[in-house]
Amino acid sequence: MNARKLSAGLIALTIMLVAVVACAPAPTATPVPPTAAPTRIPATLAPTATPVPPTAAPTKIPPTVAPTPVPATATPAPITVTDGANRSVTISALPQRIISLAPSTTEIAFALGLGRRVVAVDSFSDYPAETKDLPKIKTYPLNLEQIVALKPDLVLAAGIQSPDDIKKLADLKLTVLVVGSMNTTFDSVTADIALVGKATGTDAKAKTIADAMKQKVDAVKAKVANAQAKPRVYWELDATDPAKPYAPGPGSFINDIITLAGGVNATANAKTPYAQVNAEAIIAANPDLIILSDAAYGTTPESVKARGGWSAINAVKNNRIFPIDDNLVSRPGPRIADGLEAAAKIIHPELFK
Repeated sequence: MNARKLSAGLIALTIMLVAVVACAPAPTATPVPPTAAPTRIPATLAPTATPVPPTAAPTKIPPTVAPTPVPATATPAPITVTDGANRSVTISALPQRIISLAPSTTEIAFALGLGRRVVAVDSFSDYPAETKDLPKIKTYPLNLEQIVALKPDLVLAAGIQSPDDIKKLADLKLTVLVVGSMNTTFDSVTADIALVGKATGTDAKAKTIADAMKQKVDAVKAKVANAQAKPRVYWELDATDPAKPYAPGPGSFINDIITLAGGVNATANAKTPYAQVNAEAIIAANPDLIILSDAAYGTTPESVKARGGWSAINAVKNNRIFPIDDNLVSRPGPRIADGLEAAAKIIHPELFK
């Protein structure tokens, strides 16, 4: 994967990304899964903006006035949680200055209503719009000095973050919460949201988000239950080298999306969750449908049709090659349910008329 594709939000992971997927050299044979960053990383990093000041301290309550109790829905501090890297993390007080190091954790934080507490995000976080004016943290390599200078009381890192980076941050006495893992699945995303909710006192909001996601997922399941067939789907993550593109294998949340959306993953026999496969194997699998999550980076249905030998594939013969919004399907966060719905509409358009 080239420097344009790796992101910190599918393959950022050591592929991509895909997030995870950051400005890094071409990947090795073992790609980084897309759990945290876009499939490709822009060549230039967003400029650093003026840091957001910390939340003002609450007005001191006179001794004669009873103290305001902690809301029943909020997790009182201090608390200790086990994060995605199986680390025991103690939150000594409700975090007021949060730094997010991946698009997925940024989206989770803002969905939980923590936007005013977020003082900086990684260079690839671009959703929601409020992230535009926040200071941007360089993550490849990780700018430790910049993070320390912002004085965070909580750093959110994606499961694809380098263990060495996590250790360096912890050695600096920073509280780091790893959200997700290299083996993030569709079902584990709501647990990741709940983890951040517990660490930040937004448990109730986390449950609301999880419930809304479940409703959308259940609605998709109900529709695809009426499908007459399950198309064989080739989902392309990165075709920087069209002869050896990256595709999802078993254990990836994109594999889960294909299955939940009523399809069969054409690369389900890959040996890793995010695998580099031979074009010959894809041609032999003869998928009925091709989904391009690398469409935003230049891959088009026309370029796929022009690949040597691909004209024999049913999806190519029948013009069933479709782009998909990579941000919806490469970032394991609240919008992943929207990504599932988008995929289902591509795989079974007849059910969404």
